[in-house]
Amino acid sequence: MRFLKHLLSGFVFCLSIVAFMGLAAWLQPVSADENFEIGLTSSYIIKDNGLATIEQQFTLTNKKPTLYASQYAIEVGSSKIQNVRVFDRNGPIPANIVNTDKKTSIAINFEDIIVGEGKRRQFTVQFESPDIAIISGNVVEVYIPRFSDLARYDAYKVELRVPDRFGQPARVNPPASSVELHNGYTVLTFDNLGDQGVTALFGEKQIYDFMLRYHLENPTTSIGLAQIALPPDTTSQKVQYLSLEPRPKQLEQDPDGNWIATYEVSAGKETEVQLSGKAMIYLSPQDNMPQLPALKDHLVGQKFWQTDDSRIARIAQENPTPRQIYDYVVNSLTYNFAKVNGPVTRLGASEALSDPFQAACQEFTDLFVAVARAAGIPARRVTGYAYTENSRLRPLSLVDDILHAWPEYYDAETQRWIAVDPTWGNTTGGLDYFSQLDFNHVAFAINGVSDSLPYPAGSYKRSTEKTKDVEVSFGSDEPLPPLSVEYTISKKPFWLSPFRNQYIIFISNNTGVAWYNIPLQASVDLSTVQVAQLPESIPTLLPYQTIEVPLELQGADWLRRRPVLLTLNLQGLLSTHELRTGIQIIETLKSAPINPIGLGIGLVVAAVITGGLLVFRRKR
Repeated sequence: MRFLKHLLSGFVFCLSIVAFMGLAAWLQPVSADENFEIGLTSSYIIKDNGLATIEQQFTLTNKKPTLYASQYAIEVGSSKIQNVRVFDRNGPIPANIVNTDKKTSIAINFEDIIVGEGKRRQFTVQFESPDIAIISGNVVEVYIPRFSDLARYDAYKVELRVPDRFGQPARVNPPASSVELHNGYTVLTFDNLGDQGVTALFGEKQIYDFMLRYHLENPTTSIGLAQIALPPDTTSQKVQYLSLEPRPKQLEQDPDGNWIATYEVSAGKETEVQLSGKAMIYLSPQDNMPQLPALKDHLVGQKFWQTDDSRIARIAQENPTPRQIYDYVVNSLTYNFAKVNGPVTRLGASEALSDPFQAACQEFTDLFVAVARAAGIPARRVTGYAYTENSRLRPLSLVDDILHAWPEYYDAETQRWIAVDPTWGNTTGGLDYFSQLDFNHVAFAINGVSDSLPYPAGSYKRSTEKTKDVEVSFGSDEPLPPLSVEYTISKKPFWLSPFRNQYIIFISNNTGVAWYNIPLQASVDLSTVQVAQLPESIPTLLPYQTIEVPLELQGADWLRRRPVLLTLNLQGLLSTHELRTGIQIIETLKSAPINPIGLGIGLVVAAVITGGLLVFRRKR
């Protein structure tokens, strides 16, 4: 009898997934593919609790009349599998199962003899794994790893079955050959995978609840200003702040789309800022979300993005597209898992090339950004939270508060920033984090104009103690609040707007949600007065932000004091305000600068109003 051994090599896990990766088979003393046709159908059946039943259905067809298989051995790259069974149509087949730290070996002994050219032996290896599917919050993620040695198979087919209560898949990569409903399951079939794995995501969006803390210190002897980056909206992320205490002195958006909050910190004092809220993560870009363009700054080299390094320039020349750059970074660096539990020093792109075995997520990101910029592709770094159930497959390098870094590049054709994750592309053994990201990345801060600033949440620590400042958990889907604002209107003083009725409208956002392109209209109760300078819309109104909007009333006498009724319409919200035209003497004098010019203007105004001109004469 001949001995046929089939080895499913223990490849690196793909996102907590059992790795049926490299396949090799041989018959001694001649190769297996010369004596057998091997067919494989892999079925992945997902249960409601996320446990997956995997059925590997093998077909061995004899090519020679005198050779047959008496044994078959399989190694599965996981020690977590359970309830292993081997059977054919006649019943159970004896198997010896041995577990080690990282794999499970299954040795199969065939008690019957199937001999003769064209004769077939069909059998199934079945087991359960908790690592194929992840049910997290509102999302179901299924990851089927790739096979690295498909040349030994004459036929290979993959079938995925997911309970139909999860609905149709939101995204499947690569596309399935067919999708149909059958016996309570959504069945996806893949006929021509080649050496690709499968990623299937079910769900519309993922929702996270977060609590962030920022510790601000001012060791100086005078009042200081401190700025922090709050989680922003992006094209695939919508945030809602539930509370922000204390409120910042100012909130504004920077060129990379970060939301920068400015606080006053008293001399020698500390301030703790607490932010709670929700983050909704989408797979596809949302049309109603902001999209800032790429800048010239997104192409220049910086401290950690050394575009002038000759090696980086050469790599960019040899890999001119984002996909090629991604593949190069994934295949060139090796993740150092020792960094997960220790202090992390950021190496930068050049040092990552010099020592590719010391890479963490920052090095994967920095190398991608540097090479992309050297190739003329705008790129930047995103730092934030990334959900993972397996730190070996999807590690988080910045461990103090579970932070992760990944790059974005700007697609000139779609005019969008595209996020990719070469770190997880490397650690998962080849899952495609270029064609699509997932529901697991929450952006805290974006570094583009600067390679380091602003710092993300989790970086604002007390100097004297170590604190836990990032808490993230799955949340429930709740409707966003309606737009709610408060108005304060003040008239510009005469010395800033002489002979004109100009005003500043202060609009304060009472909600923790950002609003975009809000239409704004205004009207007055006097037919002889027209509204001027008022913009047609407000481009951006950040959570709890107060903005200034100019307004001018033309046709109203600047000398005569009279009331005008102003009606504002902000996206359907109507409000009425009484304005006063003309010169307000007391307010003008109070607001004028205390200098000879301001004093002179005040005296002239007073004289004009009272109908006379006061002249100071020198005594003889």
